[in-house]
Amino acid sequence: MALEFTHIPDRNAPAVYIFGDGTLETEQSLKQFGEKLDELTPKDTRVVYLNPNDGDGPSIVELYGLSQFPSVMIVMKDETIEQQWDQNIPEPDEIAYALNQITGDVRGF
Repeated sequence: MALEFTHIPDRNAPAVYIFGDGTLETEQSLKQFGEKLDELTPKDTRVVYLNPNDGDGPSIVELYGLSQFPSVMIVMKDETIEQQWDQNIPEPDEIAYALNQITGDVRGF
């Protein structure tokens, strides 16, 4: 099921949503973080950077009641949060490992 009120494409796998804190410095850093994470995850995993103040970000922030940033969430196909990290974000390989534990799909390990 897609977040129909967003422009995020639906896939048959979990998604990783990466939220910045609205600053340009954090945004650039987290986009690079997301690119690395995308390399470590299966092709059908959505790795999406979202600005909490712009685009689809505010709607998703409201839906999940997010209040601490930066934040990274592993969101399942039914849009439930499987795992979440706020402010102290682990390295991309640790998040990819957590995703692997959830899905059983191995890539980069």
